[in-house]
Amino acid sequence: MSMKHTELTDDLQERASLYAAGAMTDSERLEYARHLDEDQCVVCQAEVKELQSAISLLAFTVPSSSPSPTVKVRLMEQARHAVPVIQPRPPGFRWLQWATAVIALASVVAALSLMRTNSELRREADALKSRIARLEVQLVEQQDTIATLTSVGVRVVDLAGQGASMQASGRIFWDQQRKRWLFSVRNLPPAPADKSYQLWFVPKQGNPISARVFNTEADGSVSVEVPVPDNATDLKAAAVTTEPLGGQPQPTGPFALLGAM
Repeated sequence: MSMKHTELTDDLQERASLYAAGAMTDSERLEYARHLDEDQCVVCQAEVKELQSAISLLAFTVPSSSPSPTVKVRLMEQARHAVPVIQPRPPGFRWLQWATAVIALASVVAALSLMRTNSELRREADALKSRIARLEVQLVEQQDTIATLTSVGVRVVDLAGQGASMQASGRIFWDQQRKRWLFSVRNLPPAPADKSYQLWFVPKQGNPISARVFNTEADGSVSVEVPVPDNATDLKAAAVTTEPLGGQPQPTGPFALLGAM
């Protein structure tokens, strides 16, 4: 008569553990295997499958070793002359079976926990390596900036806030040899969503030349590098205006910053 279980009890879990760990007697194992195959008990099948998968995973994580050829010969010789002896089961045999299964399952849990820990450590190590790489790039950039700022041929130009941006200030480090500006701004509120700030080269003769369209961070600061074209060397001023989003060919909006060269 077939029997299917509706829920996993402690007794059923014990039997599944013993079966998965190979700790049943032959008769118990045959009866339990019949229960799994013929009764098609989903509860017991699921528990046995989970336990067997865990034990198989443990087997892959433990390094294997093979006896030497000499030991193999001695073992085979002993096996051929061995006479099987049936020993009576001591009173605590059932308890020993359960303890053996518990130890095996505890080893599986420990191994799985170690694998998860190692995986987390690898992810943390990768994150640290990525962060170190970014910091190294930033360090090189900062070293390059410091070298530029302390160079003999660098000219410093200060820009003062204008109109509604009186609290703002800017500074240009003009590396004339390398033809570039290092331009930084402080306390200039971000432009409205439909506006941009535009930096201008203002030559002594002719129209202003667009240098850079930008916006500031939430704290009102920004630092950018600006190449200086050949036709923008004879300058009388540098200026920042507020323009429609994306900038304009020529200044149309009010001054935000202005500085004389």
